[in-house]
Amino acid sequence: MADRVGSAADDADEDKSKRAPPLRAELNDGYIKRLRLSRPPFFDKNGKLGFAADDPEKPNNKSYILWDASRDSPPGFGVKVAGKKTYVLRRKVHGKSILAKVGNVADYLDISDARKRAAEMARQMVDTGRNPNQMAREKAANELTLGEALVDYRQHLVRRAKPAAPDTLRVYDRVVKTIEKWQWAGKKIVDFTPQEIEDKFAIDKDRIPTANEQRFRWPSRAVNWCIEREQLAAMVQRRQPTLAANPFNTLSHGGYYRDDETLEEQRKAKGVRNPLSRGEDGTLAKFLEAAWSKKDMNDNVTGVHYLIFMLLWGCRKSEHADLVWGELLLPVGGEGEGRTATSHVWLRDDGEWGPYVFFYKTKNRKSHRLPLGPLALALLKQRQKAAAEESARRGVGAKSRKFVFPARSPLSNTGHYSDATDLLDDIREEIDVQKLTPHDLRRTFGRVAKHGAGAGDLVAQFLNHARNVTDRYMDAEWSDLKEGMAKIELEILSKAPNVYNDLRPTSWPPIVPAPPRHVCRPPKPRSGRPRKTGADVVATA
Repeated sequence: MADRVGSAADDADEDKSKRAPPLRAELNDGYIKRLRLSRPPFFDKNGKLGFAADDPEKPNNKSYILWDASRDSPPGFGVKVAGKKTYVLRRKVHGKSILAKVGNVADYLDISDARKRAAEMARQMVDTGRNPNQMAREKAANELTLGEALVDYRQHLVRRAKPAAPDTLRVYDRVVKTIEKWQWAGKKIVDFTPQEIEDKFAIDKDRIPTANEQRFRWPSRAVNWCIEREQLAAMVQRRQPTLAANPFNTLSHGGYYRDDETLEEQRKAKGVRNPLSRGEDGTLAKFLEAAWSKKDMNDNVTGVHYLIFMLLWGCRKSEHADLVWGELLLPVGGEGEGRTATSHVWLRDDGEWGPYVFFYKTKNRKSHRLPLGPLALALLKQRQKAAAEESARRGVGAKSRKFVFPARSPLSNTGHYSDATDLLDDIREEIDVQKLTPHDLRRTFGRVAKHGAGAGDLVAQFLNHARNVTDRYMDAEWSDLKEGMAKIELEILSKAPNVYNDLRPTSWPPIVPAPPRHVCRPPKPRSGRPRKTGADVVATA
């Protein structure tokens, strides 16, 4: 047994003696410049350091470290040659080998600066027994400012697999500006106190409750995200996290944010949600008759069609504004090039989907397809003719001609119609309704779908609301969606007999007797200077 042990020890000593000595050279700036990954160093038969020749057929991709033999250098200092050149320092402290990065070669004016920095790091290693780089990362997390956390979280919102919507980022950026105005951006997260945050929240709690909550919810999410990232880093590095508490959580823990029940009560008290009523004499019938009359006045046809389709599809105003005609698109394509990546309408029955409207990447970042019923299809064919006439008459150019709702002005940046607020206000005043927003048209669609058209189980799918996994397993077939949409548009448009009669297929009987057509009040005279046309702008340029 003793012989065996002795033999194993002898073998270990022999292996150790055969191990290649470390690669050392007296480094200087010129020497380091000539180092190449493709030319690894080696010892020749005389024990002198040399460098391999370049071999294009078998290029070297293995990094190497050349240690500094200069007397001015602290022990364990060298340069690592990989994709880039990096100064490094290796020390053995309490039996533990530590390899630390001193810095990129390009970041130092000359090697003497890197040697001084390495000497400082060597003292830290001896004093603490830890890697100075790791200690610096821990300190960075502990000294993270609120502004830095907000910047990091915004990058996450943009880069994640499901990026935040443009509207969400606009709200976020507005919150960041407010934080900067409060001079909170440069303050360390660990320096915030719960009382300070609660006092700031209380200032605008009653005046602008929604905006005020956004100002604190977004920083809270950003800090929570940074805390989770620090916890993961600490776990990998086997240390305690240095950023562990979120001072903004004091608002949720203290019940300062409004819950869903409170929000609903406040909305009812303020009359925020006002879907149109469905009765025979309800505001839905009045709205449609007034809008249908309004389209023949003051060149409002695009705006009226825009509002009616929002009602028939239950879409958000940002979802259908940029619709284009599907026949102008390729069947497939990248971003903005084909029907798979562009919001559009398709009027032909192609045997697969039939006539449909497709919304690309909606608010919840999911694309959404809806079938077109007979009445919506008839209105879209009217829209196609009107859009072509408008584009030619206004001279809006090729940029606008592809859109279902072309811009009224040739100076439009987007090329499409996007804001019907003024027109909606005119119609609201016409029918004596106190409050009516574009989103109320979407709410009206939901109300009709659930209570009037017998499509209650399809409402979430029609409105493209976020649903759980079980709901997605129960998605309706396309034929069910077609039937449901046809019922909804019939329920909506039949409330206004004149609109229904103008759009119905010839095989459908008209609604008789139809009431007299609505006669709109004459438009109010515009005050101030007339709006400039494209020709005016060119003439004054």
